Amino acid sequence: MVGKRALHKDFWMEVRKSRARFISIFCIVALGVAFFSGIQASSPDMRLSGDAYYNESKLMDLKVVGTMGLTDDDIQALKELPETDTVEGAYSTDVICGETDSQKVLHVESLNKEVNHLSITEGRLPQKSGECFLDSAFASGQKYSIGDKVVIRQPGDSELLKEETYTVVGIGKSPLYISFNRGNTTVGSGEVNGFMYVVADDFDSDVYTQIYVRAHEVDKVTSYTDGYDNLADKLEDKVKGIEAERCQARYDSVVGEAQEKIEDAEKELADGKKEADEELADAKKKLDDGEQELTDGEKEYEDGKQQLADARQELEDGKKQLADAKQKIADGRSQIASARQQVADGQAQIATAQKKLDEGWNQYNDGKKKYNAGKKKLDAAKKELEDGKKQIAAGKAELEQKQQELNAGIAQIQEGQQAVETQLAQLQEQIPQLEAGIGQLQAAVEGLEAAQNAVAQLEAAVQEKQSAVEAAQAARDEAAQKVENGELTEEELAGYEQALAQAQAELEAVNGALAQAQESLNACQQAAAQKTELEANLSAANAGVETLQAKKTELAQTLENLSANQTAIDEGKAKLNEEEAKLGPAEKEIAANEKTLKDSKKKLDASLKKLQDGQAEIDANKAKMNSALAEIEANEQKLNSGEAEIAANEQKLVDGEREIQENEQKLKDAEKELEDARKELADGKKEYEDGKKEAEDKIKDGQEKIDDAKKELTDLKYPEWILTDRNGLPEYSDYGDNADRIKNIGEVFPVIFFLVAALISLTTMTRMVEEQRTQIGTMKALGYSKISIASKYLNYAFLATAGGSVAGILIGEKIIPFVIIKSYGIMYHNVENTLQIHYELKYALLASVAALICTVGATIFSCVHALAETPASLMRPPTPKEGKRILLERIPILWKHLNFTWKSSLRNLFRYKKRLFMTIFGIAGSMALMLVGFGIRDSVSDIVHLQYTNLQHYDATIISDDDATDTEREALIESLDKNESLDHYTKIRLSKLTAPNGKSNLSVYVFVPENLENFKKDVTLRNRVTKEEYELPEDGAAVCEKTASLLGLKIGDELTLEKDDKEYHVKISVITENYAGHYVYMTPQIYKETFGEEPVYEDIVFSVKEEYKDQVEKVGQKIMDSPAVLSISYTESTIEMVDRMLSTLGVVILVLIVSAGMLAFVVLYNLNNINITERQRELATLKVLGFFDIEVSQYVLRENIILTIAGILFGSGFGILLHRFIIVTVEVDAVMFGRNIAPLSFLYCAVITCIFSAVVNIFMHKKLKKIDMVESLKSVE
Repeated sequence: MVGKRALHKDFWMEVRKSRARFISIFCIVALGVAFFSGIQASSPDMRLSGDAYYNESKLMDLKVVGTMGLTDDDIQALKELPETDTVEGAYSTDVICGETDSQKVLHVESLNKEVNHLSITEGRLPQKSGECFLDSAFASGQKYSIGDKVVIRQPGDSELLKEETYTVVGIGKSPLYISFNRGNTTVGSGEVNGFMYVVADDFDSDVYTQIYVRAHEVDKVTSYTDGYDNLADKLEDKVKGIEAERCQARYDSVVGEAQEKIEDAEKELADGKKEADEELADAKKKLDDGEQELTDGEKEYEDGKQQLADARQELEDGKKQLADAKQKIADGRSQIASARQQVADGQAQIATAQKKLDEGWNQYNDGKKKYNAGKKKLDAAKKELEDGKKQIAAGKAELEQKQQELNAGIAQIQEGQQAVETQLAQLQEQIPQLEAGIGQLQAAVEGLEAAQNAVAQLEAAVQEKQSAVEAAQAARDEAAQKVENGELTEEELAGYEQALAQAQAELEAVNGALAQAQESLNACQQAAAQKTELEANLSAANAGVETLQAKKTELAQTLENLSANQTAIDEGKAKLNEEEAKLGPAEKEIAANEKTLKDSKKKLDASLKKLQDGQAEIDANKAKMNSALAEIEANEQKLNSGEAEIAANEQKLVDGEREIQENEQKLKDAEKELEDARKELADGKKEYEDGKKEAEDKIKDGQEKIDDAKKELTDLKYPEWILTDRNGLPEYSDYGDNADRIKNIGEVFPVIFFLVAALISLTTMTRMVEEQRTQIGTMKALGYSKISIASKYLNYAFLATAGGSVAGILIGEKIIPFVIIKSYGIMYHNVENTLQIHYELKYALLASVAALICTVGATIFSCVHALAETPASLMRPPTPKEGKRILLERIPILWKHLNFTWKSSLRNLFRYKKRLFMTIFGIAGSMALMLVGFGIRDSVSDIVHLQYTNLQHYDATIISDDDATDTEREALIESLDKNESLDHYTKIRLSKLTAPNGKSNLSVYVFVPENLENFKKDVTLRNRVTKEEYELPEDGAAVCEKTASLLGLKIGDELTLEKDDKEYHVKISVITENYAGHYVYMTPQIYKETFGEEPVYEDIVFSVKEEYKDQVEKVGQKIMDSPAVLSISYTESTIEMVDRMLSTLGVVILVLIVSAGMLAFVVLYNLNNINITERQRELATLKVLGFFDIEVSQYVLRENIILTIAGILFGSGFGILLHRFIIVTVEVDAVMFGRNIAPLSFLYCAVITCIFSAVVNIFMHKKLKKIDMVESLKSVE
């Protein structure tokens, strides 16, 4: 029991005594476990966070879109499926919003009650017609706020929405759009810019545009898992099962309604035709009757015509009387004409003055342009002058800095010289002292042999006396037995006991003499050891003197070199002063030019005043001319009134004559009636002909419409349902892909990280057991069992490892997933308020058990190895290894040029090979992990630049409408030919096919250009490694590198493609570099040979001219006006989307880099701490020899620097291999990351490693200063 308490106490004392080692193991295990379990747990936590948002917002699992719309019957049929939970219809359309130059496309959708719940950022949901809920990203970008009006315009003849102006009552987000992408459209620029929700009553439609479906028990499975995929696939299969029935019902309903409308139209047309025929017959009869009446009237008119001729003479007299009045009217007309001429002359003079004034304005504008150009030149000169001043100031600052550095260097050299002189004096003083000490110890050493002989003689005497005691003891025991048997008396037994006591006394006396002799022998041995040690110190002191002499010479030469630099600095200052003097004339010239410009500005302002005054005068004259013209118009009106009065008087004369000649007047009346009748008859005939033609045209148009409706009904396509699951939503699948990327990174990177951490922990425990071999031997000699002895070290390892594992799990599985998921929250708003971070027991146990196996296993192995030895061998120091020459010693030309400290450092490096390899491996591992982190960043960031700058050069892709007519397609091509914004365009055949890949299929795009010359401008085919560029092959296809890799194909193999359930084969002639998507490039001839048909070029890629590169979407908006265009996909939009997706990896990569850097620091600290602990006696000896603290630190830490450099070199090579392996591992099928690490990344990693090494050196320097020379030099025994 006492022994167990002692072990327990010893264990906790060991923990306290070796706190640095214990904390080191604790930290490195915690770091490894935290990183391993944290990265591994991030992927499932991302899925859970996304799934929580989808469940909370009731995100749909399937969207059903019908080409003929959807009805309530369709909703009911879907609800009856046992696989559905919620079914709800909705309306949607795409509209235009904004002015012509800044048009945006909004996707408008009706609010849903059961599915796709919106997240409200501001305001509320719409409650009545005319209110809307707006996309928060769109509202922010377009500066909309609560209460603002959104004016929309529906494309074409669409009238699906009842309102054109909506009031914003709410702003927020939709689960249908979890990131920035809003999808594509067939209106505007081809891209949706935002979404808007309104109440269902705002849609004027009898059918739904889509139906949203949520699966039964979807809340019980997690999105992005096989369980959810299976549930969604099962739901989709069941919906497909009723598609044919529902589509047939919808088709019958639409056809029935259309047929009924056609029949009604035919009946209406027949009725209208009958009514028109009856009306035309009646009109014809009336015309015939009117013509007979006109014939009778003309006969009567001829009879009265003769009487009218007689009356004409009398009318001439009345006309003569009116001639004078008419003459007066003519004179008035002449005066008005004269006035009009004067006004015209005035207007001509005004026009001449206006022309001169316009010339003045032109001169003013020319002067203003010259003024602006001069001002621009003056501003440039000012800027150039300021830049020159800044450069001179910077140069002076730089020279001043160099001067300070030079002064500091000279001072430092002088201090070094003083220190060398001091150290040299100390060594020269110590050498005689060491020689005197050796002489004093010589006498004691010479008595060593005599002492050893005395001890041997006394040991023999002790054995002899021991034998005598044992014999006396045996005799006494035998006598005692005889006394019991009655054979001897007590007095005789007392004699035996006296003899035994005398023998024991003699033994004690001899033992006392032996102890004294042993002390003398120990003193002689210690003197011999001290003599050997002092002789070694004397050799080191002599070597130190040589080293300091060399250093003294070196410092003197350095001081001379620094003094020479002063001349260069003085010359630089003189040159800068000269340049500064040159700036004075330039500044004066600028001031003069500025005054000239001010004078010019004053003249321009004066000219502007004159021009404005002249314009005002001309405007006043124009007003006068307009007033005069109005007066002329008034006088002319008076003349007209006079003419009317003359006409009235003339009528009075006619009336008087009519009273005299009644019959003549009646004839005139009859003539007028006759003319009216003729006109009425002519109008009737014309009206009859027009009515007849109009009736015939209407009947013809009606018949054509009926025929067109019948043809449209005959051509009506059978409806179908388009089913879209969540993967069809913008960015939904990308979120899952990002979770998979984290998972892929977690399968490789943390494993390497953990192995390095575990190996360092293993080394630490192994060294601990080796260091305490003497203590283990003592405990074994005292009778402790092997299990009891080993339990101390096993408990030590278990406590440190288990504690580190628990801390790593608690911290790592919370912080790392939180950081990673929060970083993705920048791009995906679905994780903002539904962050789910759980402890993953599987990864926690795996990391903890692995850490325990490595650390505790290594401890068990070391303990078993140590406990196999005898206590005596354990209590003695291990036999030193035989000294060997290192490789550099066999190269005299190098070895002879090294000083003492360098030779010692190099010998120590190769002497402790285990430490050498472990340090290099630890640093190399950490360097490699950091390099992988930077390398992943380089590989990911390279994708966009490489894909869309070096490989694919076109700016956009036009997706044609399959239903477009040939005329519409020809019109599109004609408009592209006339479009001055385009540099060129290429018609292409772009088909999405599948390539069999084991159990799964690979989606590939077959790209066939019509014009091979333009194809060279659009796409570059090249080898990724050699950068050799290829032509589009004529004997096969060009296949992307990633595609060929996934399919396991090479040049010369055949690629199998599936189209319409048939397989086609094409030879691979070129494997080309590509990073996004799977493309197979073919010439038209290869396409025809492969598929047996000519390629139909339905799509188009185009590039704009350089000056329109920032207006690609505006160019696309004009192209979208063509009915042959379905949508346009812009390369810039793809670049922005990929950039946003990949930018979120930056924080993840930062976590990797920071973790690897922390590992590097812990590894360096741990290994250096072990190094110093093992070599305390050696370092104390150096201090005894007179080495300063800084020199002792340099002696040790020089090795650290060398090993750090070696670790960086090996780590760079290992990092390249590890990076390539990880990049291939973390790639998803549709993307290939870059394969190269940027040179700067190597530099960053090396610098970070060196910084950590320097920090560790600082800590170690403090530890070295605390080494106690007396304690460290004590005997190991």
